Amino acid sequence: MNVAEGARRMKYAGRWMVWFPLGALLVFVVFLAICSFVPGATHGFALYLQFLVLPLPLAFVGAALWIAGWITEGFAKDAE
Repeated sequence: MNVAEGARRMKYAGRWMVWFPLGALLVFVVFLAICSFVPGATHGFALYLQFLVLPLPLAFVGAALWIAGWITEGFAKDAE
């Protein structure tokens, strides 16, 4: 595999590692917002706030991988 293909795969994996956790986080927040309007619900929004931070480290790692792939792709273009 050459450098350009490796950089393309790094960017692709980084995008998935950013958008999938953030999308799951968005779905979770919407679900909690809908559940907060259900009459008779005894659980509060604050109970689930601890789960909101779980996808963030994966998204940060994905962003770093995405940026590293973007930089590597830039250096690979100069070598050609």
